[in-house]
Amino acid sequence: MHIRNLFYNSSKYFSTKLLTALTSRKIVLPFYHTISDETLPHVSHLYKVRSTKQFIADLEYLCKYYTPVDLDSLHDIIDNNRTVSQPIFHISFDDGLKEIYSNIAPILNRKGIPASVFLNTDFIDNKGLFFRYKVSLIIHQIHQKKIPPEKFNNLISNREGTLNSFKSKLMALTIDDSDIINGIAKAIDLDFKKYLKDFEPYLNRQQIKELSETGFKFGSHSLNHPFFKLLPIEEQKKQVVDSFDFIAKELNIRDRYFSFPFSDENIEADFFKWLYSSDCRLSFGISGMKSDSFNNHLHRIPFDGINHTAKEIINSEYLYYIIKFFFNKNQIRRY
Repeated sequence: MHIRNLFYNSSKYFSTKLLTALTSRKIVLPFYHTISDETLPHVSHLYKVRSTKQFIADLEYLCKYYTPVDLDSLHDIIDNNRTVSQPIFHISFDDGLKEIYSNIAPILNRKGIPASVFLNTDFIDNKGLFFRYKVSLIIHQIHQKKIPPEKFNNLISNREGTLNSFKSKLMALTIDDSDIINGIAKAIDLDFKKYLKDFEPYLNRQQIKELSETGFKFGSHSLNHPFFKLLPIEEQKKQVVDSFDFIAKELNIRDRYFSFPFSDENIEADFFKWLYSSDCRLSFGISGMKSDSFNNHLHRIPFDGINHTAKEIINSEYLYYIIKFFFNKNQIRRY
């Protein structure tokens, strides 16, 4: 992290045009989860959300140095190995949160910038809640009600007994620990179903339809956002197939695009071969400015939780790319 901060802090002194020319990296793929000026309890204890002001500044920077393209155009460029004469960018959002409709779409539509959204299909219409969002809500409830650790320490192994250690234990839980998460919520009088009903954190079908009509593209982010690397390959395939089927049947969206939940870390070549044989056009990870063994798998640049300008984030990726070049670390190889 100290190395990354060094890149962030020094990146402001470099020219984006120069770094683009030096690296020949002309495709930039920023991604977010949401944009909000309000506190979002289900997100606020996971990462810092960028404000609308920051988001608009990000877009102004991106449009100054890159041309926005839609997802189908990006696919055409990648799939046909087309040369990009001018730098381009495509912006995407994971999880399918409601601010895409209320906060993000008005800004993008006003500026004429296309975008894509990757949906967890089990959560559309607020029928379920990502387990990490449940963890954030638990932490929020503990702070709001000043609940002492002794009330819930018996529900999770927490020998240290402190609130910070309890939070660390919570963040280490996976979707397989849902019973533990739900048990802690019950112990502190936190009702996830009520939160879903009252707050409606996710997009509903009507909003997705309206966004689609204005040019937004939609893809899969799995059924319920598990750690993909922890799943056997047959379960990985089920997460993809069932979510694609839902999107096609229920939302009438036929083009197949996939964004890995969490990351594509340790996903083997056999899965990617199967994925593209299943008519998936492009897939996406979050490893920044890297190439991959599979040309149709693209790596995006995370903007969430980073308290730096778009110029600092993008330029730091270029600088990091240049350094990694000398160690032959700019490509992820799948086996």
